[in-house]
Amino acid sequence: MLQAFDPVTQQLIQSLINLVNRSNGVVDGARLIISSQFASGYVHGSQASRHMSHQALAPLQAAGLIECQWHLEVLEDFETLKSILVPTGKDFLAYLNIATQVDRVLNAANTLQKLKCNIDWIDQKLNEMIERWHMGARYVQLGPEHIAEVVIAVKVAQRLATEQLHGRNIRALSLDWFGTAYAIDEHRQIITLFCESQIHSTAKELEFNDQLASLGLLHGPALMYMRGPFEAICDDDKLLDVSAGTGAALCHECIRGFERNGTPSYVLTIENFTLYQRYLAHVQGDALIIYLGDFPCRRLLMLYRVLVDLLPADTPIYHWGNIDFAGFKVLMALQGCIGGREVIPFQMSAEQLRHSQDLGAAIDRTRLRKLAFSSQGALRDTLIDIATLPQALIRECSSEALPIAIPLHA
Repeated sequence: MLQAFDPVTQQLIQSLINLVNRSNGVVDGARLIISSQFASGYVHGSQASRHMSHQALAPLQAAGLIECQWHLEVLEDFETLKSILVPTGKDFLAYLNIATQVDRVLNAANTLQKLKCNIDWIDQKLNEMIERWHMGARYVQLGPEHIAEVVIAVKVAQRLATEQLHGRNIRALSLDWFGTAYAIDEHRQIITLFCESQIHSTAKELEFNDQLASLGLLHGPALMYMRGPFEAICDDDKLLDVSAGTGAALCHECIRGFERNGTPSYVLTIENFTLYQRYLAHVQGDALIIYLGDFPCRRLLMLYRVLVDLLPADTPIYHWGNIDFAGFKVLMALQGCIGGREVIPFQMSAEQLRHSQDLGAAIDRTRLRKLAFSSQGALRDTLIDIATLPQALIRECSSEALPIAIPLHA
């Protein structure tokens, strides 16, 4: 119905709807004072646009749905609205074919009640959302008008909490859960909002794809790829040797632990799959090489910790990620899950930026310094070195096409 009005009148009527249509009831006698805050299009509009708006409002006034009050024509020779009163809110909304907010909130709240599943954090979120909506407020930017999207987010959260992913990536999961490959992608913002408490703290400032990845929803390969002197202990108690030249791909949920068959000379996690494949093809030896992909999920971090705990305390640990905030945040997450042991950034320094021929988007220097202050050891030094480069060189750099290199001690 609003589309039938000109833009200036649409703004006036929408402001009236906001006054009348409240979550705790429909308001009678609401008055809109014409000001630049709620009616900027009218206040700053031309005489012609105001006149058009007056004509559009005339039928509503004739029907008794609104009462217009006008400024005295002293300095101007044309009418100017001073305020608009809505005597009866329900009649006004019915004329515009607008559903009452009370009904919308009630229907949305009933839908959320049916989604409760005895999973504490999910049910707590639903209760808080219902309470906020009944108060007329939003919950983490979500209102009852987002109910269809929230239902998708809740169902994703329920599946993540109760099902094994079996190595499926985000589109495979979307097809299996919703019958379309893009349902999760299309709702990724609301999914991250609803699942905020489950996202790794280090990933919360990153892009949506990294936040989803921390939940186990990956766009790339959703398996754990690794090569090293280990055997993986599978659910059926069988041992899987992962020391072959091409390594092995493991499903996170099917691995209970590892047995060490030797002592790796170093540990290297790699963010980019192309680089991981190139590294395995070019570098032989006894090192433990792990492909991480996007931001690692909790299960992958747990398996990483299990592997590191099996190694001597003096085994050096490296991470080769992209030179960007996500790459450094992944390193911080790895560092955080293995206690006092240090993860050293490899091929992620100012040196690579000085010599790279394929630099990407600029990296915010101030944000880089803040990240350095929250870091320590080699990572802190690396970040400070990058932050002191000329601005033209402080740019993102993918690890994919970098020359293959081996940690110096090896």
